[in-house]
Amino acid sequence: PTTQHADGSKVHAFDAYLAPALERHNLVVRTGSRADRLLIKDNICHGVAYRRLADSTDHVVHAKKEVIVSSGYVYTPRLLFLSGIGAKEDLEAVGLKVVKDLPAVGRNLTAARFSPLAWRTEEPTLSQMMGAPISATGAKANPAAYASTVLEATARSRSSVAAKKDPTSSKPDLVLTFLPLFYAPKSAPLQYSLQGEPWPLKTNAFTICATLGETKAQGSVTFTSGAPDVSPVVTHDAMTHPEDLARAREAVELAKRIGGSSAMGNATAPIENGAGGQDMWSAVYDGRGTCRMGKHHHDSVVDYHLRVHGITNLRIVDGSVIPVGSPYLAVPEVLALAERASELILNHHIRTSGDSGVDMVADAPAPSTVTIEHLRNKLGESFPLLQGVAYLSAKQAEGLSEVEPVDASLSSSASACALFAAISFVAGSGALAAIFHRKSTSSRDDSYAILIQA
Repeated sequence: PTTQHADGSKVHAFDAYLAPALERHNLVVRTGSRADRLLIKDNICHGVAYRRLADSTDHVVHAKKEVIVSSGYVYTPRLLFLSGIGAKEDLEAVGLKVVKDLPAVGRNLTAARFSPLAWRTEEPTLSQMMGAPISATGAKANPAAYASTVLEATARSRSSVAAKKDPTSSKPDLVLTFLPLFYAPKSAPLQYSLQGEPWPLKTNAFTICATLGETKAQGSVTFTSGAPDVSPVVTHDAMTHPEDLARAREAVELAKRIGGSSAMGNATAPIENGAGGQDMWSAVYDGRGTCRMGKHHHDSVVDYHLRVHGITNLRIVDGSVIPVGSPYLAVPEVLALAERASELILNHHIRTSGDSGVDMVADAPAPSTVTIEHLRNKLGESFPLLQGVAYLSAKQAEGLSEVEPVDASLSSSASACALFAAISFVAGSGALAAIFHRKSTSSRDDSYAILIQA
């Protein structure tokens, strides 16, 4: 996996992008804050109103150039809706003033669908390696297992349905993922945190997740109130289209052939829990499309430069803009879109201001990493997982550093980049995503290809 180093330590977007920039004089990070409303006047976005949750006080951040929202596929459409941007009838239904009628806000939710098929095995799995109280009393902890990515292997395939529909394409639409852990459909996605069943874990089994990429079934993020304290409602429609069901059957058949084969070692028997059935498919939690990209106001939210239709100085940079689904988790796509968005934003402001930019990189220490070997030296050869968690929690620094506000004397490109970072984190850490392929079936896909390849 791209997020894990050879020594077992992992990296995430905070370590790679934000931590090295925390000492910049033009960056302010506000933690424990919730963006509640965009400040819009005459169809121009001027800033963000946010609440500091610790003391329930309200504050405002004003934008010198533009506001970038990066709150993910659930909370980005929520922020737009609370700001009066959305379907006219939905806004009026909860008593909000209509600033911009954009019917696609919160609509067109697309997410991969998966079903976990499991087999009992005589080989030890993660459930037996974590130490007490996660594993059974007396089971020896195996710290090497703590470095597992859980999703240990991936196989890609193109279904016969897709091949028949488009014989010229070789794009995989089915993914099978191997997990050395029991994954029960009824408790998804808790298995990723070893909570698929009560502790100590009793089921020793491996799982193959059969996953579909794009489906005809979509969903929505809707809003029952104009109050920021009321959570949005996320709905994934059931798969009922014959094309979706045919793909699902093919994915399940392939998973069963692999899981029950001799190549899987000491698999003893499949676990019959309904997995793979028509009503046993879950939506992956990193959805896309709720502020999707396109050319037209009636069926999209942003253009191919990520600018919100009809609102000046407002962009969206996260997974909500992606108009098509994918069978993969979004991290690599997130980073690709963020990198491309940074180029678009900086180049725009440099071009319009004539500013050549400044070097804003401050000398910051490299993020510290934690390895299994380091923990063994501190805690012993066979320390339980929860002991390692407790140790790291005690060592973790509290909060993030805050530095001085943006200096008015900074160059325009510096201000743009600083505002990008500040507003993005006020709005919330979001899923920033992209897909590296060109499609020509509709204007929204053409726009997406233009963004990535421009």
